[in-house]
Amino acid sequence: MGGVRCLATAGLFSLPFLVTKKVGLSEESHYKRPCRKVGRAVKPPYTIQTISERTTKNVRKEYRAAIRSPTRNDRIAGKLTLTDGSTIELTDSAVIAGSVSVDNQCVSGQELAFGSVYMGQASLQLRTALSSAAFYDAALQIDYEIQLADGSWYTLPVGRYTVAEAERSAAVVSLTGYDNMLKLERKFSGSAILGDAYTMLTQIAGTCGVELAQSEAEIKALSPNAEILRQLDGSYRVSTWRDCVGAIAQLLAGFATIDRLGRLRIVQFGETPCVTLSKNARTNAKISDFSCHYAALVIETDTDTFTSDIEGESGLEMTISDMPLAESGTAEVRQGICDAVFTRLRALDYTPAAVTMPGDPALELGDRLALPTADAVPETLVTHLVWKFRGEMTLKGVGKNPYLAGAATHTDAQLRSLQKQAGANKIIYYSFTNGSDIKVKDNGKETNAVNLTFVTTQDTSAMFLAQVLLTAEPDAEVVKLPVTGDTSSDFEGAATLEQDAALTLTVRYYLDNVLIDSFTPAQRLVRGAHALALFYPFPDLEGAASHRWSVRLLCAGGGVKIAKGQIRATITGQGMAVGDAWDGTLELEELVGRPTRTPVARKVLAIQDVVLAGTQKPIGDAAAEIITRLLRKAPARNIL
Repeated sequence: MGGVRCLATAGLFSLPFLVTKKVGLSEESHYKRPCRKVGRAVKPPYTIQTISERTTKNVRKEYRAAIRSPTRNDRIAGKLTLTDGSTIELTDSAVIAGSVSVDNQCVSGQELAFGSVYMGQASLQLRTALSSAAFYDAALQIDYEIQLADGSWYTLPVGRYTVAEAERSAAVVSLTGYDNMLKLERKFSGSAILGDAYTMLTQIAGTCGVELAQSEAEIKALSPNAEILRQLDGSYRVSTWRDCVGAIAQLLAGFATIDRLGRLRIVQFGETPCVTLSKNARTNAKISDFSCHYAALVIETDTDTFTSDIEGESGLEMTISDMPLAESGTAEVRQGICDAVFTRLRALDYTPAAVTMPGDPALELGDRLALPTADAVPETLVTHLVWKFRGEMTLKGVGKNPYLAGAATHTDAQLRSLQKQAGANKIIYYSFTNGSDIKVKDNGKETNAVNLTFVTTQDTSAMFLAQVLLTAEPDAEVVKLPVTGDTSSDFEGAATLEQDAALTLTVRYYLDNVLIDSFTPAQRLVRGAHALALFYPFPDLEGAASHRWSVRLLCAGGGVKIAKGQIRATITGQGMAVGDAWDGTLELEELVGRPTRTPVARKVLAIQDVVLAGTQKPIGDAAAEIITRLLRKAPARNIL
């Protein structure tokens, strides 16, 4: 099988090894265990409708009959849309026979994993007189058409790609295109993305110009983890938007892929077979003599380790040592994440296999296939596929042999230990960008500009840096000008001049809500735009503690305006926790205006706030406000 090009993953991987508990591996496990019904509902076995749930059309039963027929009448379809708007139809006469192929996968290496984000590839050879340069960035649409028993033609979308490589040889141009996962291969920078899984996916899709294939309800049906509020930024070991998608897919115990219509989709491995491939339906099959059954899941974070397992069962253990969305939150929340992923994992008993068969473009990554043999019906998961038009299709399901997996345990543990040691000394960045406009007025009150919470894992030092783009607006003041020849300053006809007052901007730093009064920078500003650079070192920070850093501004002689996104601040240092770890503190602030009192009013409102807090959940926490009336004994002039 040819490999998929540009196969950079999201940096997410798993290391399985054998866990032996109380009882040994049962005979049943060598081939098939009953599937546990967890996650989204799955339709009954082998209806093409099950296969095509991730397509725009339900594949009809007539298609199933035609694709499994000993003879078939089919053709390639689709088109190439060049950057100038012109199109080239893909027909049997235009496309070189046997040149059309599609290659994709959802797992790296030889072990099952969650969170992979692979780029699908398509290639073909085209008869054309056009220069190869004309095809760069062209939109490639590949469809498959097959004639049904009634003589009609059925069209099945295969994929949507962007041409990235074109090479001419004689009268033929060889084209290679990649799916829309290419649009996510952009540097992830700027503000953090936060929310539940669907909210974050919509932010990513909107930013990268990719359509999200699933609704909010469909995403939430994948896993209980879909409703947990999470945050991703540069400190969580994600460098591209593709990495962000991979982290979300990992949280949902699935993988990310681009579907047949070019849309982003999160897919989970199937729990029940969608296709039964008998010996007559396949040309060759290499089926392993062992079954992959996972009895435990371990998630290793920078600070803790979380485990979910099946008491009294033996099987593989999957270890995830890089899970960005499990790095923050309370221990209970992160344990819940681990439990939800394991619930999905434990239902994926399967047998590794490699199958070749006549091409069926309806099959997709993540499908579960039944492969009947003389004495059993093992099931495999599609982790890699290569489809060739009018050629053989190759399907592969990888997996770790449970009897050999324990051999690598000690080495893997040492490697993870070394990785953690290296990670402890790396530089960590906490970043801040203002999410709304800020106005600093000359009213004697401080205005919050920057708020950063960071966590130190050891005694260390750090540095605060910020760049602030602001507009200064000094107050106007009137100045009298002396009149020539007159000695009286009160001369009735004295001339006046309106000019800007002296505007002073003072910066105050607070560490853990304590003012650093020994260092308060101040700057005189004239009217107009300014760039304010801020710097403060932390030479001695206490370890194993959460710190809060605030920058507050004070104006005299006018005001300043700071537009949304015009403050870029960081705290940088070693010996700090990855991400914005939460220390359990919630800060609530409410501004209540001065109440107005009519002359006849004899009662004043007293305000009492009650906050009800529970376990961290997107839904369920409540806040209530109780307002009661208190009798006022005597008149009062000023009521605050």
